[in-house]
Amino acid sequence: MTDQTPLEPPITLVIPGDRRFVGIVRMFVGGLAARLDLGYEAMDDLQLAVESVFHDCALGGEITIEAQPDGDRLAIVVGPLARDPLAAGDGPVGGLELRQLLSALVAGAETFTQDGRPWLRLDGRTPAGTGAA
Repeated sequence: MTDQTPLEPPITLVIPGDRRFVGIVRMFVGGLAARLDLGYEAMDDLQLAVESVFHDCALGGEITIEAQPDGDRLAIVVGPLARDPLAAGDGPVGGLELRQLLSALVAGAETFTQDGRPWLRLDGRTPAGTGAA
């Protein structure tokens, strides 16, 4: 039997999928990063990744952002989205395709479908020795 620490409950934010609310997205991710003692660069990378998805793929309607801390990992799920952010050939964000940008910012990114719409899971790593739970 392995000794596993139970996962913390997910932290969920549901906001309008309007670009005017990107500041709230930034505060949510920044507050979470501060709670987990992430360094500035890790926090900035996560904020930029989630903001880029929000700007580029938000449907309008409501967007859910769910964060799941798990030891040295942090998973953030965003959706539902207007399109698959990892699909090749989509428009550039600051000169890069969104999938290229995400691959530079987070440890992993994958899309999945829920209720017929794409969602995105971003996997980040917390720096070693931070004591994040």
